[in-house]
Amino acid sequence: MCLYLAAHIWWHIIATFLFRYGSRNAFDEKRNSGQAPWNLGELCGQKAQDPRFQGKPTITCSDNAALHAGRVDPQQVTQIPVSMIQKLLKRRMFDGARLFDHWYVLIVDGTVQEKCRQGFEADGKISSGDARFRYVLQVMIQGPDGHLLPFMHESMDMHNPLSEKEDCELKAFMRISQRIKELFPRMPICLVGDALYACQTVEQRCREYGWKYVLTFKEGRQPTSWKELLRILPLSRSNALTTLLGPNGKDGRLDYRWVEDLMLGQDTTNAILAGEVTPHAAELYSFITSFSNLTPDRIIDIVKVGRARSRIEDTFNAQKNHGIGLEHVFCAETTAAKNYYTMMQVAQILWVLICHGGLKRIYAWAKKATEQGLARAIWEGLCAYPMPPDLPPLAQIRFGFS
Repeated sequence: MCLYLAAHIWWHIIATFLFRYGSRNAFDEKRNSGQAPWNLGELCGQKAQDPRFQGKPTITCSDNAALHAGRVDPQQVTQIPVSMIQKLLKRRMFDGARLFDHWYVLIVDGTVQEKCRQGFEADGKISSGDARFRYVLQVMIQGPDGHLLPFMHESMDMHNPLSEKEDCELKAFMRISQRIKELFPRMPICLVGDALYACQTVEQRCREYGWKYVLTFKEGRQPTSWKELLRILPLSRSNALTTLLGPNGKDGRLDYRWVEDLMLGQDTTNAILAGEVTPHAAELYSFITSFSNLTPDRIIDIVKVGRARSRIEDTFNAQKNHGIGLEHVFCAETTAAKNYYTMMQVAQILWVLICHGGLKRIYAWAKKATEQGLARAIWEGLCAYPMPPDLPPLAQIRFGFS
């Protein structure tokens, strides 16, 4: 008899992502291998002795999982990763990653959720030609060792199907920032984003909520403010710092310059330029920030946080290309597709805790083992051996090992 409990169906979806099978069909082919049904039942609290199994449990197929996912309100499902993060916050897992030992770092960016197949006329946004995509705005929280964990997300749908006005990333940010404030009203937040967010709308929202921000600053996004920065910069010669990279500067140098009270629309902000010169390349990083009292030590930490924005793109890249399946169409039905994406983020949280909090330490000898290889190894283990009935709980999740 198939396992039909709702908990098991959600675990079926999570397993597709957690064990890097990349599609429903690929996981379906392996789902009933060996001891996997018994072990998955144990994880879901449905023991193999359940009389409904009739001695041989099986894992339900992905069609049943997708059917169930299409019946559940996506707003309810999105509370699952939020609840997981809330528990980790209570356990103080993010304390070591807080900027200036106070501000939780939230990194925001949009990405393609799915590349829609032909015939997707109900939703999705039009790109070049006739292609349609489902987009999502993802917020991640910076954790130990710089690892990012999914915090909250917002779908970017057709804003008004009657007038055909499409949603956009900034509108989605205004909605998700309101949700974050409602759920975490006293949480000290530092928002990190790309140049799209370096605008007066985001600055005012952060000021309204009491948040700080570190946002990428580009000439093309704010040409007036950029010209003002170049005009004021020579007048602020004391706002300069140079650090050497590597022993005796062998790996290059990093020069910082900053300007305070720079105009941004009707408001003011602070701007930081960081020029990195190495034997192989030279690159300029620029940010605007609401942090004041820009001492040299604080400048270095602010720039580190600003440069950490690229990690959310690295996470998206891993989800797209390392067997997880971001951009793959797991379900054409809109509700189910949203719930599949949420379960993908649940799997991402579990993977950061399992892999970087344990497996990397346990398998330190296997230095060339990829995360995708480790994920498949876990699944092969679940297929090969039944979990002991007296398995002790995981004693410790520890980051920071070499």
